[in-house]
Amino acid sequence: MLRCWDHVAARFRQRYLSVGNNKIRFKDYAFRETYGELIKLTISLLPASHRILKTDLWNEGVEDGRSLASYARSEGNSSDLVCTDISRYVCESANKLDHSDFQAIRATLLAPPFRSAFDLILDVSTVDHMPENLRAVWVSAEAALLKPGGFLLISFDCRLNLFDELYHKLFTRRVYPEWTLMPSEIRAQLRALGFDVIREHAIFIAGFFWGTHRPIFLFAKVLRFKRIFKLLKDVELSNRSRWLSFVAPQYVIVARKRV
Repeated sequence: MLRCWDHVAARFRQRYLSVGNNKIRFKDYAFRETYGELIKLTISLLPASHRILKTDLWNEGVEDGRSLASYARSEGNSSDLVCTDISRYVCESANKLDHSDFQAIRATLLAPPFRSAFDLILDVSTVDHMPENLRAVWVSAEAALLKPGGFLLISFDCRLNLFDELYHKLFTRRVYPEWTLMPSEIRAQLRALGFDVIREHAIFIAGFFWGTHRPIFLFAKVLRFKRIFKLLKDVELSNRSRWLSFVAPQYVIVARKRV
């Protein structure tokens, strides 16, 4: 698994750089804007001095235009930000960022080297890399690492979107392990572990229309207009966005661990 991720990360990094920023800038922007708003809303619920754990560094070490660690660090003024990844390559790449003001630790939450001391865990599409037999172990580890009253922001590729499932089945699973998950599955696991669900959203529709590295629908470029993208983002972050789960690539749940 470790060799797989090192190889895949280096391969995707070269592909990301070769495509060029002009062709993928909007998709990166959309990713950061949508997730950034969710992170900002969640951090506003934390105490002034808090600790945040991010469960992977792919967005920082491979697709650095989507770095969320730097965003979380800037939003949490007094925060202590720790980030983990199992890939040595990804950790080393993330540490080369101009604004890598976070602790990058090569580790996995399947055997976490931490105490239960975090106020927020950001699991941005990490849980969907866990095979079914380890998924419950992963989510249980996140619950154990949170303080009572702490928050978990967990997102995953949504199985309700049939295009998502087809894409993973035909392409991504041939390169690295990744699965689409049912929101009801993760929701049930969280509730069984003593969480209250605070909010749920089907998000990153811009990513669906823009495909992997280029638009796959003719009207995708319309999303570049600020007013249209803002309207889309407002819809995604509304209470009704769950109805869009059939076209949204990702689903996010924000939950609070009971005191």
